[in-house]
Amino acid sequence: MMGIGQSNSINCLPRGRKCEEVMGYFPFFIELSGKKGVVIGGGKVAARKVKKLLEFGPGITVVAPQIGDSIWELKRQIEERRDNPFHTGYLEIRQKTFQIEDLQQADFVIAATDQKEVNGQIAAYCRERRILVNAVDDRENCTFFFPALVKDGPLTVGISTDGKSPVAASWVRGQVAGSLPRGLGRIIDLLGQIRPKVLALEGGESVHRKVLEDMFAYCMDRMEKSLADAEKSVTMEELRSLLLDRQIWDEEGQDQASKG
Repeated sequence: MMGIGQSNSINCLPRGRKCEEVMGYFPFFIELSGKKGVVIGGGKVAARKVKKLLEFGPGITVVAPQIGDSIWELKRQIEERRDNPFHTGYLEIRQKTFQIEDLQQADFVIAATDQKEVNGQIAAYCRERRILVNAVDDRENCTFFFPALVKDGPLTVGISTDGKSPVAASWVRGQVAGSLPRGLGRIIDLLGQIRPKVLALEGGESVHRKVLEDMFAYCMDRMEKSLADAEKSVTMEELRSLLLDRQIWDEEGQDQASKG
C-alpha cells in the first residue's frame, strides 16, 4: 500500500488565519495493486515517480514522445524479472504525443511534462472526473501529493509537507530511515504471519494485545543482541514456541483454577 495525502477541511478558522494555513492533507494508505496509473512525461522526474509506484503493484502507463533511459530500464527489469521488487503490476510505454484519451479508465494520473500548461490541462480534466492527480511542481493543481517514503518490507512510512517543502520532507525521511533498526521489516513480516494464530487464542482482545506486545518486545530485544546478524535475529520457530508456551501456561492456569 502506498500513502497519499488528500485535503482535509475544517469548519471554523482562527481569527486572522487563512483557510489554506489550517487545512492539511490526510495520509491515506491505499491498495494500489490492480489499479491503473497514467504518467504523462518520460524524463527523470517521471522515472522517479514510476519507480516508487511500481513497488506497490499498480499497472503504469507512461505516455511521452521521448522516453528516458531510466524508464526503459524499469521496463526491462520487469520483463526480465531480474532482481526487481515488482511482484505484481506492469509498465506500458506509449512513445507518442499525449492525447486526452490516454487518461481513460485511469485511477490516478501523474502530470510530469516540462510544460506547465499541459500539466494544468491534465489536472483540470482529472478534477472534473474525480481522478486523483499529481501535477509535478504545481501544488495548486494536485489532489494528492507524493510522500517521501521509507520502506522496509511491509513497513511503509510516508512523510508529507503538503507540497510546501519537498526538501524538508526528504530531510525528515533521512532522519526516520536512520533511526529504524536494520531488519525491522522482516520482524514485522514474521509478526504478521503469527498474528492469526494469536487472534485465535481464548481471552479476547486484551489477551491478544498482550501476547502481540510481548512478542514484539521479544523480537526487539533479540534484534538488539544480534546487530551483527540482524537477518537471523528471530525465527518463526521461536515465535511459534513462544505461542505454544503461552497456550500451555494458559491451560495449566485453567486446570489449577478448576481444581481450586
